[in-house]
Amino acid sequence: MVELILFYAFAALIIFSAVLLVTARNVFHGALYLASTLFGVAAIFALSGSFFLAGIQVLIYIGAVVVLLIFVINLTRQIAGSSAAQVNEAVVPALITSLLTITLIVLAVLKTDWATRIGKSVAQTEAMDNTAVIGTQLLTNFAIPFEVVSVLLLAALIGAIAIVSRDKEAGK
Repeated sequence: MVELILFYAFAALIIFSAVLLVTARNVFHGALYLASTLFGVAAIFALSGSFFLAGIQVLIYIGAVVVLLIFVINLTRQIAGSSAAQVNEAVVPALITSLLTITLIVLAVLKTDWATRIGKSVAQTEAMDNTAVIGTQLLTNFAIPFEVVSVLLLAALIGAIAIVSRDKEAGK
């Protein structure tokens, strides 16, 4: 009963923080809401017994990514001077893209037989600890999605480098 109450409390924290994140006008506050959201996800991982994932969530996402994001926000404010308005005119295209993405995700989740897919793959592994099961799954049954995510992160890194180099050339 206590676990259920904690689960709903952390789920409410995640939803509340996520709504505040996407509606925040201040980028710094948005980064703090992101940290709160990621903390709630880590807490749910810990409640489900995935302590490795909870630790990774805290160390990598909250401890590295959010802290780096806060540093970048503070440094770019010092470089740029005054804070720019966080309002965008592309609300309608963003809304259409968001609804299309949500629709595709919901359809994919509903059409996937999760019990069979995950149940068979976990049953094939012996009684290992959580970390070994995660590693085995990532490198066998989920190798293609794992590699797709790595290519996506590489593309984001290349895009960030291209944007920064273009800004430096424009500043000269």
